[in-house]
Amino acid sequence: MFSQQLRIRREYGLINSIGLDLVEIARIDHDLRLYGERFVGKILGKEEWKIFQRKRNRAQFLAGRFAAKEAVIKALGFYLKERPGFGEIQIINDETGQPQLQLSDRVQRILPDFRSLISITHDNYYAAAVAIFEEER
Repeated sequence: MFSQQLRIRREYGLINSIGLDLVEIARIDHDLRLYGERFVGKILGKEEWKIFQRKRNRAQFLAGRFAAKEAVIKALGFYLKERPGFGEIQIINDETGQPQLQLSDRVQRILPDFRSLISITHDNYYAAAVAIFEEER
């Protein structure tokens, strides 16, 4: 059993940090209605904005991205001395729909080599996200 655990650790790396966040969609919807594009611009990057424009349930999408970015920031707190802005973090889905983390060059230069795993979920009331950072092997 112990040798099997060591083999798995060598193949996949060790988890260095985890971040988790939960957002009430109604709160995001309220701010979206009140502040409009100005609010969206504080949360989404350019590529995310393009995706947002195509969404029917924009508050749900925005809440999911907000939760994901907060989870990433919490996990990165292990590495960073100052909090990056939401504009320096983008969550873009790959061709299979899996969320992928894209960081600005400034943030990326500070970080060691790592592998990130992002998961976003939501229902009618809440959006939640988890970010996991592993050592790159």
